[in-house]
Amino acid sequence: VEHSNRNKNKISDVIYISKDNGEISCEVAVQYTDSYNESVKGFVNGINTIDGGTHVTGFRTALTRSITDYTKKQNGNGNGNQKDEAITGEDMKEGLTAVVYIKMPSEALQFESQTKAKLNNPEVMGFVSTTVKEGLDMYFEEHPQDARKIIDKVSLAAKARLAARAAKDAVLRKGALEGG
Repeated sequence: VEHSNRNKNKISDVIYISKDNGEISCEVAVQYTDSYNESVKGFVNGINTIDGGTHVTGFRTALTRSITDYTKKQNGNGNGNQKDEAITGEDMKEGLTAVVYIKMPSEALQFESQTKAKLNNPEVMGFVSTTVKEGLDMYFEEHPQDARKIIDKVSLAAKARLAARAAKDAVLRKGALEGG
């Protein structure tokens, strides 16, 4: 992750999370930059799962929940702030660089096809999701300045998305009125 972001402005340090339950081992590294592109890579036993799979889905679920929970906690639960509702999973992907690595017994692996491009083990999704959620929650509590920078980045992405939608709607409305 650090190598992938070597030429970018980093918003946070690399967040490293790992856990082993005896059967499945999970390692995740996450970092936010000021870029607009997302780069999430998934690996299973050293195999690059280019189409992702249940491990990447579990990671994304945990990332969304963790950032949403922390944002709500910082804004004082349910104070009517619309900023919380405006943030989506797409906003959280902006500037994200992550690597999700799973190690488990080869005989237990289930891939979608012979090319091994997508992992299909349902139990991996829950394990990765729990691991990443716990790790991010702990990191945000221990590093509030990084958490604040990440939330500001995500909020800015949400504002930009909403402003783009409003501009598009205004143009469409104007076009409809001109026809009459």
